[in-house]
Amino acid sequence: MSSGQNAEGLSDLFTDFVQQVTQKADNPRRVMQEVRRWTADQLFLSDLLCKLILVHQDFVPNGQEEFLVEQIVQENIIKDWETNHNVSAHFQKVIQTILEDNQRDAVLNLYWQILQRGQVSVNSSQEQEKLVQSGLVKRENGKLKVGNAIYESIFNSEWVEQQSPNIAQPTSTTSYTMKNNQTTFFNVLSIVALVLIVVAPIARMFFLQPEKNPVGDPNRTPTSESTSSLSDTDIESLHKKWLDKGKSHAKNGDWLEMWNEFCRIPQEGSIYFDDAESKLDQWIELYEKDIQVSLNTFWEQGNKSCPVAETILDSSPIKK
Repeated sequence: MSSGQNAEGLSDLFTDFVQQVTQKADNPRRVMQEVRRWTADQLFLSDLLCKLILVHQDFVPNGQEEFLVEQIVQENIIKDWETNHNVSAHFQKVIQTILEDNQRDAVLNLYWQILQRGQVSVNSSQEQEKLVQSGLVKRENGKLKVGNAIYESIFNSEWVEQQSPNIAQPTSTTSYTMKNNQTTFFNVLSIVALVLIVVAPIARMFFLQPEKNPVGDPNRTPTSESTSSLSDTDIESLHKKWLDKGKSHAKNGDWLEMWNEFCRIPQEGSIYFDDAESKLDQWIELYEKDIQVSLNTFWEQGNKSCPVAETILDSSPIKK
């Protein structure tokens, strides 16, 4: 199916779903958003999850969309998926595409890296093409990511290790190199100690001087100047860390701490900015008052900038 046909099919699917689920939910569009959060618009999974919600016996009250949709996903798709006739054929097809390939170990190793890092850069290698062909991962903004949250829950690190038990173990070459490095380290340790005796007084003078624009200040958003020495991978990891910490604070209702993390993510040059913005849009629908109060507090504390807040001020009820 072409991308155009897929988009048309999804549009028809969600239009019909929103109309039908009106009788089963206070906020049909919020339920649809939860479906998309789990499936990332994968057509088969989206269609399946919509049908499962429509036949589910419980009504979906306002504010319970995330909980009930996750419950349906866990109980009807992820749990016992191998014996679940509704989904087993779909997932087995994904598995066969990978495991029956001559380069299965290389493909699994690449997928393992994506799970650990969250994403890798696209390079159009044979392994990447095989993963994309399987549907297990998708291309997005020059990166490869796991296709959707359902795939990530089923084909997780434990599943990869079952297919290739040694995938997380260092190779013999790596071990040999590590041993050599350790030997070299101990051989030069005495020399380093002698050098420290000479340079310690000079170094102490530098360390005792106050830092200007400390990079490690947890209350300061790193600027392009303070991150200029970091690699692109390190910067992406930093942005992902802020996103994950912000989501964790939000889950616990710590909205001010959420702002402290999300506001660090720059709009330009961060692949995680759109994720943060999307999360905020969802939360504002449910917790508008709390988020507004916490944002006011954030500004009152003297913070001058928050890119993710600025982008949603005109499109949401909250105000600066």
